[in-house]
Amino acid sequence: MTCSTDKNCIDCDKSKNCCNMNCFTENEANLFKSLTENELDFLVEKKQQIRYNIKETIIKQNTSSTFVICMRDGLAKVFIEGEKGKNLIVKIIGRGDFISGGGLFNGNVQHFTISAITPVTCCLIDASKLTNLFSENNKFAVELLRNHTKQSNYLLSKMVSLTQKYMPGRVAETLLYLRHEIYINPKFTVDLSRQELAEMSNMTKESLVRILQQFKESNLIKTQGSEIEILDEVSLNHISING
Repeated sequence: MTCSTDKNCIDCDKSKNCCNMNCFTENEANLFKSLTENELDFLVEKKQQIRYNIKETIIKQNTSSTFVICMRDGLAKVFIEGEKGKNLIVKIIGRGDFISGGGLFNGNVQHFTISAITPVTCCLIDASKLTNLFSENNKFAVELLRNHTKQSNYLLSKMVSLTQKYMPGRVAETLLYLRHEIYINPKFTVDLSRQELAEMSNMTKESLVRILQQFKESNLIKTQGSEIEILDEVSLNHISING
């Protein structure tokens, strides 16, 4: 995809800051903090800022891609496409998140699909630039490996949770994840459908709706349309842990 042929692509060469420079500099925990100014300039040179509409695919599972994604605005879901159309959402990503689709150190083959939940603006960065900096900047290499390990550990923890917890525990964990990691508020409007919430919890939509109703009747949560309010976080956390 090139900026000259796609209306959703902005020519990033016109301005150093038109893309997500903040993705690289504003967060002290950012993996790019160890790069020099020259290395940062090298990394963001000829990057592309792309706008995606709701449900548009950003990265497709089992395809080859030479780009990594750095999120500027919006929310996207990272999921594994299973057989017979059954998906498993493993993570929601938003502003400042960096993700490679699992292919950065594995031939650029993407292990996940990433698609927009809300309108998304993100930067596509040439993956070869990252591997080049990896070999030249030891501190950056450590940060990149740490980020990669953190993502791998999260996915391992997620898989263990989904296989060992009963359904109420999985739903409780999903609600707490949305409350603390995505919306940072006990009362939030969910950008995900009930089907997508079920895919986050590894269950059918019908099972998810039933458990949400049980939580509602037990005064753990309050729901109205797409709005969810957590009323008893202590009990919900207990259910999540003992799942």
